[in-house]
This record gives sequence, C-alpha cells and structure tokens, in this order.
Amino acid sequence: MSESRWVPGLRFGPEFDPEQYELLEFHHRGGEAEVWRAVRTGHNGRKELVAAKIMLERDPSEVRRWLGRWDDVSHNAHRLGVTDLVVPSFLLGPSPHRPGTAPTGGLLGYQISPWVDGVPLHTWARTNRGGPAAAAEVLARLCRIVDELHRKRWVHRDISPANVLVDGDGQVKLIDLTFLTPLDLTLTVAVFTPGHVPPEAEQVGGFPTTAKDLFAVGTLARNLLLPEHGRLDHRLAAEQARAEMLAAGYGEELAQWACEPLARDPDRRPAPLGPWAARGRELLRSHRPLPRTMGLAVLPDAAGRPLVAAAGPSGGVLLAGPGGAGLRAPAGQGPGAVRELVCGRAGRDGELVLCAEDGTGTLWVGTAAGWWEAARGVTGLAGAVDSAGELTVWTAAGGALHSYRWAPGRTLTGRELPGCPADRVLAAVEERPGGWLVLVEHRDRVLSWRPGSGSSSTPLGPPGPLRSGALARSSAGPQAATLRVDGSVQLHTLGTAGAPAEIGDGEPSLGVAMAGHRGGPTIALAGEGGVRLRLPAAGASRRPRWWRPTLRPSSRVALAVGDDWRLCLAAVVEGELQCWQEDAAYRWQSVTLPDAT
Repeated sequence: MSESRWVPGLRFGPEFDPEQYELLEFHHRGGEAEVWRAVRTGHNGRKELVAAKIMLERDPSEVRRWLGRWDDVSHNAHRLGVTDLVVPSFLLGPSPHRPGTAPTGGLLGYQISPWVDGVPLHTWARTNRGGPAAAAEVLARLCRIVDELHRKRWVHRDISPANVLVDGDGQVKLIDLTFLTPLDLTLTVAVFTPGHVPPEAEQVGGFPTTAKDLFAVGTLARNLLLPEHGRLDHRLAAEQARAEMLAAGYGEELAQWACEPLARDPDRRPAPLGPWAARGRELLRSHRPLPRTMGLAVLPDAAGRPLVAAAGPSGGVLLAGPGGAGLRAPAGQGPGAVRELVCGRAGRDGELVLCAEDGTGTLWVGTAAGWWEAARGVTGLAGAVDSAGELTVWTAAGGALHSYRWAPGRTLTGRELPGCPADRVLAAVEERPGGWLVLVEHRDRVLSWRPGSGSSSTPLGPPGPLRSGALARSSAGPQAATLRVDGSVQLHTLGTAGAPAEIGDGEPSLGVAMAGHRGGPTIALAGEGGVRLRLPAAGASRRPRWWRPTLRPSSRVALAVGDDWRLCLAAVVEGELQCWQEDAAYRWQSVTLPDAT
C-alpha cells in the first residue's frame, strides 16, 4: 500500500494564504502526485470539502510549467461546460506544514477539485451488487460525458478507472483534466496509462484523436464486467477481452459488443459511444450467464477407481470419488471461481497435483503442501501427466503458447513458445514421449501446434468463435472436436483435407470431452438434453453408438482412460457432480460419489 510523505492536519495554500487548506485523509499516490481529501476554509469562514492533488516535483521551473498548463485546462474546461466533468482550480504554494509554523522546502503545485463522494470505477465494480444491468447504467453515463466532450472537439486523453468516480447511486464524474486537449492542437507531451491506451501511440508533435478515448472506454467496460481481471494487453486487447468474456459466461454477442471499442483499427471503434452503450444496456439487461465457469476433471487411480475434481461453489477445488481415498484438496488460500482444471498423479509415488485457471486469469498449482500462484494473464488450460511422470500443462498468455511442468521435489518450470501464437488453449495430448499436440484458438481460428517440431498449422474448419474443444489420439491419427457458440460440434481428423463431420444430431451442446480409446475416440457431450456419449462403432456396424447416462440438463463433462483401459465419465448435472465408469465387461455403471472434500 502506498504511503504519504505528509500526515493529516497539515496546512497548505497559496503564498498569500498558506493555511487556507487542511489535509484530512490520504487517498493514493500515482505518478508524480498524491491525492488527499482536504477542507478549504473560505474568507467568510465557510468550510468546503475538496480533493487536493499535490504535485511532488520540486524544481520551481517545472512547477510553474505545470501551473501554466493547469491554468489553461481550468479555463478551457469551464468554457466547455460539459456536464459531470469535474473542473479543477490550481494554485502554487509552500509545502504542507503545521499550522502556525513557517513552511520549509520549495513551492509545490496543487490541483483543487470539488470533493466527489464516490469511488474509482474499478473499486465500484468490485462491490457492485446490481449485476450487469447496474454496470451498463454506469457505462452509459460515462459514454454520455465522453460523447459531449468529443462533440465539442476536445479529448480527455487519460481516461482510466482512477479518473472515473462512481457514487452510491451509480452517478458518474470524470476527473483529472491534466491532459485535456482540443483536437486541432499539436501535442507537447504523450500520455501512456498502462492497460488503458490503444496500440497506436501518441506522438509529440502530432494531433490527438478521439480514438484514444474510445479505446479507454472499452477497457473500462471490461473493468465493469470483469472486475477481478488483471491488466489488459493493449497489443491484443480485443482478443484477450473476448476470450475472458466467453470464459466468464457471457454470450458471444455480448463479447463481440464489448470488444468493439478495443478494435486494433481506430476507425472501427464506435463513435459516438451513446448508441453502442445503449445496445450494450439491452444485451446486459437480458444477460443470463452461460454455465461455463466450473472446472471439472476425472482421474482414475492405479486400481482404476475414479477421482473427480471440480470447482467448488464458492471457490477452490473439491475432490470426490473412490479414487480419492485418503486425499484432501490443497489447503490454504487458493483460486476463486475456477474456469479450467487439470489434475494428475505425478512422480513415482503418484502425488496428486492440481492446476487451475481462475476467473482472473491466474494459473494456480496445488499439492498436499498447499496452493501457490504460477502465472497471471493466462487463458485456457489443458494437459496431463506425461510419459516422464511430470504434470505438463499448456496455456496462452500475451498471444503466445506457454507450457509449465511440475514433478515432485522439483521447481515449477515455465517456457514461452513465441512461434506458436495462441489466444486460448483448448486441449492438449501427448502423442509420443515428450511430443505434444496442442489445440488453440487464435483470432477466431482453431489451430493445432506441435511445439518444437517446427511445423506450421492449418486452421481447422471455418473461422468463428468457439466455446471449447477437445483432442484425442486414434488409429486414423489425432482427432479434434470443436464446440461452437451455437452449440454445434464438429469432428476433425488432423492432417487431412476432408471436411469436418457434424456430430450431435443437431442438439445444442454446452460442453465436450474426448478420449482416445480402443476402436476410436469416445466423445462426451453435455447440454440441456443431458449427457450423451458417442462410442466407437462395434461389431458389424460401422456407425458410432450413442448412450445417454442422464436426461437431466448438464453443463460440463470430463473423460479419462484408466491403466486398465476402462473409461471414466464425470459430469456437472444440474449443479451436482455425477460419475460413471465401465466395468470389467465394458458396461457402464454409475459410481457413487461420497461427500466432496
């Protein structure tokens, strides 16, 4: 937590009245300034709460230069008369000091604004209890302010969560006008706020554009809808935000809407913002989260008994099933809402290791010793224990594929593969010892990578957004199943030019899993109509067989093959965990799951 060089009770003011203001409460420090809540005592004795931004620069010439800039800003902002734009005043005075004592040190610049009884937008978003509809109203109010400023041919240039205040009624104020600039004035300083600036950088000597403000509003829309997520990578903003939105349970239409201001091409960003915000308000009012955020994995033990690992209803990971006898989930503070989950028994002793991607894009590793963070800003997770007994997982971060390997008694090792672009990892399978095949989503295309092989990838199927994917080995070569956002599922044979096969008989699906097994891959689908299992053809028939273990609505499935070649199937059925397993005669039987730990 940042600390101030001053304490409450100190006074400051202009040189002719150096005790006019009193510091009350330190708020934060950013860049070369501190922000305080203060009180001004007028010459008539009336007291007024203000926000005081204290510039820390002590060079007198620099202080006077900033004061001149601020004086112009105040004059222009008053003249513009934009509603809910908080206009500051400025003064030059001695450092904060105790009342009745002579100030020490040089002069400082102070930016004084009316006190707004609100909190920064990102703080409001984390405590918002009104859901997406309330977030939509806040966004619409911000867009109105920005549109009004742009209509008068001015730009803010430094829109960020800290510069947007939201009060208890959802009213919005735009503050900190330090870089307020008309569109026809060349720039003398470039502004860069990490996570909130577009790919095209401002250039000193160039002209400002409204596109920078539009992009920043897009980053704030993401803050409102995904308040726990980390910083946005401005180079891949639209791709990252879309993957995060879909993983958080927002539909494709909402994800595409939210990404419009984040377009790499400035001319494609919506202007004015009002119609865009109104469209989002309607989408968010009718939004119903898709059941896509519950990680699920199934893992047979050495005796073939299944262990089911699933995201807990309030965070963390739960373990259930006969294969988990004597095991407990990792202790300590771990992941919150889990999007994806991989588990395996690593090392000679088969130690249980869990890897989880949570709702903020953080990769966690959990063992009997507890949980710890492995990486941040990841999207998608897949992997398994490899032939060397190490748990290898694959994820995407910064537009590239990453791998992480863990074995008992060793440090977690990570590697970036910049030659394998990826926005989200969908699935992974070890084809041969040390040789992996990874299915990824990149710019609305599905690609398969064999890291380290030097081979290129041919996109699978037509471009378009995906919900999830799966991979498996088969006698005909590796096969992939892709689940589109419309619920359709396609089966691809990698390395062939043939068209993918549509499976699922037109019944929309919400989840897919796949396992290479005996005569061909077995595919599990989950949807409103229950769980469906597509089994390889047997006997004289050349057609795959279908089996439905339940007709109750299901949202997630997982498949695994035991050392004895028996399959285990787990599913989330109306919010409950269920499990089935093949018996010695390969007939499916329900598995009783004791209370999860």
